[in-house]
Amino acid sequence: MAIDGQITRTDDNAITGWIASLTFDVDITLSQNPHKAKDTHPDYEITTRTPRNRIIRIGSAWEQTSERTGNKYLSLAVHVNGQQVRVNALRTDEDPEGEYRLVPLAG
Repeated sequence: MAIDGQITRTDDNAITGWIASLTFDVDITLSQNPHKAKDTHPDYEITTRTPRNRIIRIGSAWEQTSERTGNKYLSLAVHVNGQQVRVNALRTDEDPEGEYRLVPLAG
């Protein structure tokens, strides 16, 4: 599945962005998970707005560190159109500060 997207961490530590494919295109917000009680629980809740402007949770995100490079990234699991989409939010040296591109996981 062709997936694209981007998220940006703002000065107030909020994270907003978008994720899209040929069958969906949604704006997303990542907020600190207020229910995190264990290290394995998600660090963030991912929400979007419905066509009637209601906020609904559509996924979760975890802060990760690459074992190979030591770079920090986010791992996202998003439920859209009845399927779970897995992507990583990666940042390169060329990306503006706080900006991450969404890269789908293979498979």
